[in-house]
Amino acid sequence: MTEDSKTHWDDLFSKWGSKLPGLSEEETEEFQTAVKVGNLSKAISVVKKSDQLLRNTKLNIAITGNSGSGKSSFINAIRSLNDDDSGAAETGVNETTKVPTAYPHPIHPNVIVWDLPGIGSPKYPTETYVKDMNLDQYDFFIIIAALRFTETDTKLAKEIKRMGKKFYFVRSKVDVDLDNEQRKRNFKEEKTLEVMRNRCMRHLQESGIISPQVFLVSRWDFHKYDSPLLQQTFANDLDTHKRHVLICALPSTSEKILKEKQKALQEQIWKQALKSCALAAVPLPFLSVKCDVDILVENMREYCKSFGLDDDSLKSLAKQVRMSADELKSVMQCALAKDITREEALKRLREATGENMMTVKYFISVVPLIGTGIAAERSYNVTYEMLHTFLDEVAEDTQRVLKKALEGAEDN
Repeated sequence: MTEDSKTHWDDLFSKWGSKLPGLSEEETEEFQTAVKVGNLSKAISVVKKSDQLLRNTKLNIAITGNSGSGKSSFINAIRSLNDDDSGAAETGVNETTKVPTAYPHPIHPNVIVWDLPGIGSPKYPTETYVKDMNLDQYDFFIIIAALRFTETDTKLAKEIKRMGKKFYFVRSKVDVDLDNEQRKRNFKEEKTLEVMRNRCMRHLQESGIISPQVFLVSRWDFHKYDSPLLQQTFANDLDTHKRHVLICALPSTSEKILKEKQKALQEQIWKQALKSCALAAVPLPFLSVKCDVDILVENMREYCKSFGLDDDSLKSLAKQVRMSADELKSVMQCALAKDITREEALKRLREATGENMMTVKYFISVVPLIGTGIAAERSYNVTYEMLHTFLDEVAEDTQRVLKKALEGAEDN
């Protein structure tokens, strides 16, 4: 390796310091070891394995609660579905869950929400519930109650804690209680919510739950109350890869969650840029351009799916607020987000790189060592900036769509 070539690679390596978002601690250590000795091939291998692990990572979320607690509605809400959508959990006054039932996320199928039969029923007595439900297979648990948590709920929580798993108490149907309380004089929403939360917490403490946290949620106002905090809390309790998978699948209905999604996706961009960099290091420039387009299109489509700007998600949201998908799309300003094509991605790539630079990239990339180093750094920078820019545009469009949807919901 010549001194000039080494300088170009050193410039790239300097971008990857001690803080490497999107990698686990083990992957970070392995990646940094490769970078320190200048082994780009090994560093790229670590990133590819990390990406593959991310794609194959599955998350199993268990939802449990008594009949009429709102389990099924919650399962639909957390998956951004209406109760009458295809694949939605069946809702009803009577207990509709006879056996553990899996509900994969419609857009992110690796996230699976499980509807568990209520604990303490004749078929599933409290004493054998943990064994009957095979609770060890779930990553975390959400225990739902519509009014108050029962003795069986607290027994289950203690069993889950004994297993070393996380659980979260959710008080559902908050909107119903607020509607009733509004008829009283001197009604104040915050005060009413505080009373509800404290009552639940006090009851749980009396049942032996230490420092309980209760989240107040409404299926019909899933962007309000404690729902965003609940989603942030259980996401932050997961490891690196599972957290990313969950964040991307959460409903894009609150500003807090939108920011979490944007941050999670930003953390992966350097890895995608590194792939582009690696391809540019091979002296086959036309292949490099084709693969750059593939990387851009794949990631752009993933961003739209994660933010709920794909056609299926927009149709589902439009149905919830009684609007058309075209009405929601009308406020989107990023043309590429509306229709992601290879042709449009290549056009953006040419604009970002510069037509002249595309030609220069061809000639410098076939110069041994020095040329490939320059081309690699150029590819890294262009891919990184393009994905960052597109992600920002998608995040802004999602805010516009959400605002339009909320306005539509109030009008309708």
